[in-house]
Amino acid sequence: MRSKETERFAAQIRALKDRAEISFEELARRTGISSSSLHRYCSGTKIPTGYGAVHTFAKACGASNEELRELHRLWALADASRSSLTAPGERPANVTGNEHIAPSPASSADTPVPRQHPHRHRRLVLAIATVTVLTATAAVVITSLSSADIPNTPVVSNSGATARMRVFNVEERCRNRGDRAPGCSIGLAINPRLNYDAQNVVSHRVWHDDTLTADCVLYDGDEVTDEIGTKSTRWYRVRLNDVPRGHAWLSGIRTRDNPALPTCVL
Repeated sequence: MRSKETERFAAQIRALKDRAEISFEELARRTGISSSSLHRYCSGTKIPTGYGAVHTFAKACGASNEELRELHRLWALADASRSSLTAPGERPANVTGNEHIAPSPASSADTPVPRQHPHRHRRLVLAIATVTVLTATAAVVITSLSSADIPNTPVVSNSGATARMRVFNVEERCRNRGDRAPGCSIGLAINPRLNYDAQNVVSHRVWHDDTLTADCVLYDGDEVTDEIGTKSTRWYRVRLNDVPRGHAWLSGIRTRDNPALPTCVL
C-alpha cells in the first residue's frame, strides 16, 4: 500500500513530465535512467533511493529552482515514509539496487551496511530523515559499529587543532524558521567515503546556524550535491558526545566556513 507522501511525490513528477511533453524513451535517453524505472517513479510504485535520480529527472523536464526545492521536500517525505513502513533489516520491495544514474550505486538495504564505491562523481544530496522511526533505527544499528567495521575510515592526525564551524542550510525556508523542524534537519555521515544517504548517517541531527567543533578536513570524500546543484567532496570531522566513536562528518556543502585544519589522512 502506497503512502500519501508517495502519492504526492509521484503526482509532482508526473506533472513535470506532462508539462514537458517528453516521452519516457526520450527522458531515459536524457537522464540515463531506464524507462521502466521512470514509469514506476511516475506511477508511485517505486521511490528512488537517492535524490540524484530525482534531480536529474526534474532538470530534464525543465524544473525551476523553486520546483526542485519542493520536489526534494516531497521526495524526502516519501523516502522517510517508505523507511518507516519497512522492518529493520528488511529490503524495501520497490528497491531494485540499480536505479541511480550510472555510475552511482544505489542503497541496498535499510540497515547501514558499509559499501565501497569506486565512482564518486554522482548527483547526491543530503538525505533528510523526517520521521523519528528512521532516526531511531539508524541509532540502534550504528551503535554496533566501530572504525574497524568500516572500510577506508579516515585516520585523523592527532595535532590537537580544532575550529568552530557553523552549519549552513541552502534552503531559505529552513534558514528563516525559528523552530527545529525535522524536515529542515541535516544528517552527519558515519563514513565520508561511502554513499551519503539515510543508511550512512548518525542519529545526531543538526540545523542551520548550529555550531560544531571540527578537528580535521578530508578533501576527497564522497561528492555531495545540494538542492541547488552546488557540489563538494570536502568533509569535516566534527566531535560529538552522543554518537559512537565520538565523531561524525559534516559535508563542506553544509557550511560556509573554511577553517585552517589538518588534513584527515588514511
